[in-house]
Amino acid sequence: MVDGETRIPVRAGVVRLLGTSGRQYVVGTSDRSGSEHFRVLRLAADGSRRVVLQGVPIWDLRLSGDGTQLARARQDLNTRVLVWDSRTGAREARREFRGSVSILDFDRSRMVLGAWGPDRTFWWNTATGATRRIVGQAGYAAQISADRVATLTGDPYDGGCSVVRSLRHPADAVWRSCGQRVEQFSPLTGRMATIPLLTDGLGSRDVWWHAAGGRVLAHYTARLFGVLRWESDRALLLDTDGARKAATVRCVVRDCERASALRPVQTP
Repeated sequence: MVDGETRIPVRAGVVRLLGTSGRQYVVGTSDRSGSEHFRVLRLAADGSRRVVLQGVPIWDLRLSGDGTQLARARQDLNTRVLVWDSRTGAREARREFRGSVSILDFDRSRMVLGAWGPDRTFWWNTATGATRRIVGQAGYAAQISADRVATLTGDPYDGGCSVVRSLRHPADAVWRSCGQRVEQFSPLTGRMATIPLLTDGLGSRDVWWHAAGGRVLAHYTARLFGVLRWESDRALLLDTDGARKAATVRCVVRDCERASALRPVQTP
């Protein structure tokens, strides 16, 4: 695993960084096929490590924004959400919800969930078990620290639009679009990186940087954009494919620079 000047060797077929917890890194591993031998490790910069979880698939596992918890939503006819302490691996909460439910964001004792069938977005207090409705629309993105949640007015393939709201005051719509959706909110101010509403899993050719109030500040185009993530409230990282080479690009509004070595473009 590589983070700036920090290099930590991890022996596994697949290694996936889930995030940071304090000064440690939380990493998911599996065999080369990505289907067996799942583990979650806590890694320190000096190379010391501890196994936190074993046997839990890492592909839908999430680390909370404050690094204190791990969570997974397991969907069947309904959805079972499980929460573990990220330090000890002890299970802290478990609950089944109606419909198809997704974890949008969470911290020590609260989680924002978005659901279809019935459509809704709601809080779940993982300590007390209490739930509280936010809005009667399916949520698809949230950032608790920035007081933002994005919902859909309906099926986007049948005229549904995207609406961004305040979590504290969900009746207040901050931004609305029938052509774009939020991919990532910045961690503190709620700036938005958006992509076309109907973008599929291959990625997008367009990305927009919006101010917290919705005003467009920059528009980026490329052969294909992959993962987008806010490095900070001021800098957006875009995994970018050109015709033959790919790289991670760092943008501060309209000022962009290459932030990684060039690598061959991989065919999806």
